[in-house]
Amino acid sequence: MTIRVAYDVTCLLAEAKNSDRKSGIYRVTEEVMNELNKRDDIELSLIKLCAGHPLFNALEFSCYLKNEPYLTNYKTVEILKSRLNLRSLYDEIYPIFLSKEFQELPKFLPKAFALGASRTRLLAIRGIFKFLRMFDAYIDFDKNNFDIIHSPYHKLPSEEFTQGIPRLITVHDIIPVVIPEMVAPVLISYFKEILSSINHERDWVVCNSEYTKQEFCEYTGMPLERTFVTPLAAAHHFHPVTDATQIATTRQRYGIPDGDYFLSVGTQLEPRKNLTHLIRCFLRLLSEQPNLNIHLVLVGSKRFQFDETIARLFPQLTSRVVFTGYVADEDLSAIYSGATAFIYPSLYEGFGLPTLEAMRCGTPVIASNTTSLPEVVGDAGILVDPKDEDALCQAMLDLLSDSQLVRELRQKGFARSQNFSWSKCASDTVAVYKQIVNY
Repeated sequence: MTIRVAYDVTCLLAEAKNSDRKSGIYRVTEEVMNELNKRDDIELSLIKLCAGHPLFNALEFSCYLKNEPYLTNYKTVEILKSRLNLRSLYDEIYPIFLSKEFQELPKFLPKAFALGASRTRLLAIRGIFKFLRMFDAYIDFDKNNFDIIHSPYHKLPSEEFTQGIPRLITVHDIIPVVIPEMVAPVLISYFKEILSSINHERDWVVCNSEYTKQEFCEYTGMPLERTFVTPLAAAHHFHPVTDATQIATTRQRYGIPDGDYFLSVGTQLEPRKNLTHLIRCFLRLLSEQPNLNIHLVLVGSKRFQFDETIARLFPQLTSRVVFTGYVADEDLSAIYSGATAFIYPSLYEGFGLPTLEAMRCGTPVIASNTTSLPEVVGDAGILVDPKDEDALCQAMLDLLSDSQLVRELRQKGFARSQNFSWSKCASDTVAVYKQIVNY
């Protein structure tokens, strides 16, 4: 039996222009998509249905496909149709709407015609587009072409639009509603829209961890029997790097000094990663053990400008704490492999991919003993209370002083990481699809 899946790729479009490392949600969306596309029992169709008007979704998706040649290996769905056979014209007009000039046009509307031919042209284009939307363009979405619609994150399209096709949504965590003080207000508002789009009696949910499943169901009242777990994995390119020259060259590229270093990695250096606690414990360790020659390296894009905040809180850290900023994917394995230990004292995780990446590189892990992290790390790392300074300081000291413990955690962590793979995640997802379509 081949299951026909409409797989929403809004997540990919949303971060297409980011030059720094993509979010975890982007990674999950892409990795699952890649694995599903390899399978003979799945007919995967990429589509943009979620988080927007169907017309603009179709145009944005069309524009995206032109800039992503690797997607030619995928089946895509065209839902925008033209009664007058003007479909190509829409693709010509849409980029104009994305231009800076067009975005600023409303500011000048009262005097637009007096500002020259360019603004007159933009106004004319908007008028033409509005006319075409009303009388020519239409959306053609045939429910008979699909067995299931899967949104890897964004809110589900309306039930009227999906016409009774089973709908599945991936919930990565419920951070915006359980710790809203650490999330931007706009994200809180949108996450509530995501939750509101789920019909508890008709829809289905997949989570990355058992912890997230239980918390989601308790918070929303979603039936446990309509909610599933598909654990994530580290990307294939993560591996132990044993070439000392490669590690040294990579360290030099990112300004990491010679000698030992502790490492913490996050897509974005955001507050819930608990970095102030980590730095405070690291500096305490240095004050108690002044002969230690070790640095703390923090990897992640600086979207939060968090390093500047920390520098104000800890002015003494400048010579011992290194903020690398964004690190390219091809360099991460060397950065992980060169570390004495990977430390992840996060206050909340829906899964915790960086811990798995570190273990896949053979790096000893110290992580929080809360939320989903114990599911990922198991007994292959040191788990500590993310608010306990004594516990974290002791864990760091143990790894600096006990070479046998380091060897043991390297072996156990690498072995545990082999239990997680994207092909297994895809297989788990297909099992969910089968249960839904056979319901």
